[in-house]
Amino acid sequence: MKRLILVFGITLLLLAGNSSAQQEEAKPPAPSSPSTPLDKLPRATLQRSFPNGFPIPIGEKLEYEVRFSRFPIYATVGIVTFEFLGEAKFNSVEGNGSAEPAINGLNVEFKPAPEDQFFRLRASAISKGMLIAIAGVDVKDRFETLVNVQDFSARIGFKELKEGKKHLAQTALFDVADKTVKFTVNDLNNKQTAPKEKSAVREDGMLDLLSAFYFVRLQKLKEGQLIRFPVNDDGDNFQFDILVGKSEKLKTDCGKVKTIKIEPKLFGPGQLFSRPGTMTMWMTDDKLHIPLKLEAKTSSGLVRAKLMNFKNKCKLIDDEEKPKSKG
Repeated sequence: MKRLILVFGITLLLLAGNSSAQQEEAKPPAPSSPSTPLDKLPRATLQRSFPNGFPIPIGEKLEYEVRFSRFPIYATVGIVTFEFLGEAKFNSVEGNGSAEPAINGLNVEFKPAPEDQFFRLRASAISKGMLIAIAGVDVKDRFETLVNVQDFSARIGFKELKEGKKHLAQTALFDVADKTVKFTVNDLNNKQTAPKEKSAVREDGMLDLLSAFYFVRLQKLKEGQLIRFPVNDDGDNFQFDILVGKSEKLKTDCGKVKTIKIEPKLFGPGQLFSRPGTMTMWMTDDKLHIPLKLEAKTSSGLVRAKLMNFKNKCKLIDDEEKPKSKG
């Protein structure tokens, strides 16, 4: 459950809590049966290029409060933050002329070609109050991913996990030429220890958890369609299925807002979470598809995430909710 509480904010489509002490055992997915209900649904055409301009504004920052409830516990357990930083720039370090790392703290060699172009994505997961009391772990995790501008596929993903006494650096390097994903873990408390490594096959257009969160937002959300794409997390490959549901009006601090409800199918055998459960997300019904609210239900309890800084975007209020002018 500790991993669910942490990952949920990012599994907005997903981010945090990937240390072995907090992670449920992740197993590679079993092949889907052609007769399963999901495979019968119409498949959405994935959107990977944006000739009219990238829809998410540079500098966008989304902050989510994550709460856990299971009688008698109803408490805030953490804050998850996402930032879209626009195109990545690589500069030279003054003095010795050597190139600065593409990501601060990166624990593997990464030398992109001069013509390569990347978007930079960043996120953090910080524990609060009851999570420290319940789980006994103080969490301060940092995540950063570079994705190709051309097709929004992940090129390199980095995680710095500070969870209690644990301090790890984890990197997934997506090698397009070799068609591999190389996952490397370094124990920053024992730097003399050799890194742990494993690899997997890289599928075309593959994402990591952080880039998957943004990728879903970039898709055309048509009711009844299935969005399917490959994801690698901690060196294991998964197939993510996102079911697009109906439009709904969601009550927010700005009034009622038009949203689209989606259901990430991430629970069950061979999925990111092996236990039974459900997840639902409400996204704004506009080109930004901002996730406003998330819920994940399992036998362990209910996890909710709510966008904290949505009041800055109150232009999304329905016209019928705007106060009527007097006179």
